[in-house]
Amino acid sequence: MQLSLVDGSRPTPESVGGPETPERAIDVWLTLPSSDEPRPLVVFSHGMAGHPRKFETLHAAWAEAGYAVAAPVFPLSNDGAEGSFSNTFDVVNQPDDVSFVLDELLARSDDPVSDLAGRFDSSRVGAAGLSAGGWTTYQVGVNQSVRDDRISAAAVFAGAFSSEIEFVAEDGLPVLVMQGDVDPLISVDVAEAAYDSLSSPRYLVVLHGGGHAGPFEDADDAFEPKVDGHDDLILASTVAFWDRYLLSVAEAGDELLVAAESEGLTTLQAELG
Repeated sequence: MQLSLVDGSRPTPESVGGPETPERAIDVWLTLPSSDEPRPLVVFSHGMAGHPRKFETLHAAWAEAGYAVAAPVFPLSNDGAEGSFSNTFDVVNQPDDVSFVLDELLARSDDPVSDLAGRFDSSRVGAAGLSAGGWTTYQVGVNQSVRDDRISAAAVFAGAFSSEIEFVAEDGLPVLVMQGDVDPLISVDVAEAAYDSLSSPRYLVVLHGGGHAGPFEDADDAFEPKVDGHDDLILASTVAFWDRYLLSVAEAGDELLVAAESEGLTTLQAELG
């Protein structure tokens, strides 16, 4: 399901693709569970020159596990935006895009005449993202000064992170960090610095032989071939993470530790608090 949303309260800056506009047009790809009951909602942020279509396998697995997934198409960083790789200046606006999407979806869920009436559980909201979308997730999830307090768990894949910015999680807000150890853009050191800055519960899963986007996106290409076993491990680990921290299923904590640590495939650090 796709929605076209417009935030008239914030502009889209001038870019290679065109002049500044007074609003932000944000398409949203929704992947929904079959249940009509209120379900936990995960907002997923793509990276530079990214798009939700690149994560259909991941989002389908989350939906099959009972999670609604909302994936914004960010106005200037998606792969259809002209010069998207040159539009990193707009990434600072993406945390507010995530919050706007949350506002709209939860309002529609509360509206009895909406097509989305009753579909989302506003008390169980997660955030996830890749690369620049990982930075977006750190901001909206665990940067104390600007975070959206509706978010109660976050998963970051190969996320951009700067130690110059003080990212401090509230006590008890769980974060799962996943990082390839042959990522040409984001090093394991960056992921470890992020992990060290977070309070528990926190997890760092280093994917041996994993590149940047390759472990998480659908495509398998010559530059970042997938490592056998990573796909299943990522799906199992993330579903167990959501089960533990969005649904409060206690035994899912053990399932997460088992799924995330596999000899030869990963190295796991975890502090459960």
